[in-house]
Amino acid sequence: MDFLKSKELFNFTDVNQVKHFNSISFDYSKNELVNALLKKENPMIFLLGDPGSGKTYILNYAKENIKNLKIAKYFTYPFFDEREFLEILLSLAGPNIKKGEYNIEKILFYLKREFGELEYAIFIDEAQHLSERTIELIRILSDQKIFQFVLAMHKKEGEYVLSKAQYNTRNPKKILVNDLNNDEILRYIQETLLNENLSDIASEFKKSHIKLITQYTKRNFRALKNLLTALFDILYLANKRNLNNYAYINKHTITMAAIDVGILNVK
Repeated sequence: MDFLKSKELFNFTDVNQVKHFNSISFDYSKNELVNALLKKENPMIFLLGDPGSGKTYILNYAKENIKNLKIAKYFTYPFFDEREFLEILLSLAGPNIKKGEYNIEKILFYLKREFGELEYAIFIDEAQHLSERTIELIRILSDQKIFQFVLAMHKKEGEYVLSKAQYNTRNPKKILVNDLNNDEILRYIQETLLNENLSDIASEFKKSHIKLITQYTKRNFRALKNLLTALFDILYLANKRNLNNYAYINKHTITMAAIDVGILNVK
C-alpha cells in the first residue's frame, strides 16, 4: 500500500492553499457569500466558523472566482490598531491625500469621492484579532455604504459581537461555516484516495475509525488533514520496519496520530 502517496494527499503547509471538501453545508456557506457579494445589499457580512472550518478558503474562492469583484483591500492578518486602520483607508483614497488626517468626517469624504456605493469590498480574515474599537469603526463605516466589509472570524467571538445592541436594528449578514459530519468525513477520505487509485487504502476506513477520528478532531477540517497526514506517516514507517501491530488502520494508530499532531494530550 502506498502510504507515502496517501500522506501527501492530505498534507499541507499553507492554510491558504488548502483545498476544502465541498460538503453540502460548506457549498451552501460558500454560495451564500458569493450571492451576498453579488447582490451588494449587505455592507457588513460576518463569516463565522470554528478555527480550521474553511473560512479562509471561502474568502479566497470568492476572490478568485467572482467575476468583476473589486476588492479594495484583503487583510489576511489584521494585527493593526484603529489608527493604523484609518491610515490604510486613507491610502485607498488616493496618493494625494494628506497623511496624518484622522478626522473621520474627512476620511468619509475622501472615500465617498473615490469609491462608488458598495462597489468595492474589504475582506478581513482572522477578524477576531481586531479590537472592539476597530470593529465599531468598521460598523460606522459600513453604515455609510461605501464598502462591503466581510469579516471572517471565530464563531464564538463573532456571535459576541453580533449580540451587541448596535446590531439589533442593522441586521448584518451572518454566514455560518459548519464542520463536517461523520458521513462527510468518510466520503472525503474515500473520495480523495479513490481519485488517486488508492482503493486498497480507502477500503480500510470503517465507520468505527471515523467515529474515533471525529472524536479527536472535533469535525475540524484542518485538524482532520493533520491527523490523516500523521496516520499515513505512522503506517508507512510501521510497514517499513515490519511493526505489524501498527502497520494498518486501527484505533491504536489513529490515537498515535492524534497524539503526534497534538490534538490529544496523554498527560
